[in-house]
Amino acid sequence: MPIPYNSINRIIGEASNIRVGTNPVFALADFYEQYPQFGPNTEGAFLVPEVIMQMYLDLADACIKEARWRKYWLVAMGWFVAHFLTLYLQGTADPNSGAGAALAAGQAKGLNTSESVGDVSVSMDYNQIGQDLEGWAAWKLTIYGQQLASIGKLVGKGGMYIY
Repeated sequence: MPIPYNSINRIIGEASNIRVGTNPVFALADFYEQYPQFGPNTEGAFLVPEVIMQMYLDLADACIKEARWRKYWLVAMGWFVAHFLTLYLQGTADPNSGAGAALAAGQAKGLNTSESVGDVSVSMDYNQIGQDLEGWAAWKLTIYGQQLASIGKLVGKGGMYIY
């Protein structure tokens, strides 16, 4: 007896390891509960403009799917947004500081490869990130991205079959 068509689609769908679906609502208030350091200060001012935070929250919603991350989803959303907000803050400059400051703020940052204390010396390896684009690349630049990448490797395990 042949396998019904719907059963074949379900089997192929499961084998593909592709997860689809919609996420529950994750609002800025949810993010501020996880990471109050990005929320408003005592005067109500934000470290990062809320429009920027919402932009990264929307990006997280498009990239981090509950169907894939399951119980890790809530924390992964926070890691994702916190990672990009940290990178955003690294790239900001005072609008009145001139082109040089804006260019310096936007330069790629490397990973510390050596440090010294006497007479202060720091070496940065800019190629280490660029050469790792097939791995987790820029996710290594923040503690939030490192956490996301660590769990992401587990969550993404498994084969994939495209029919």
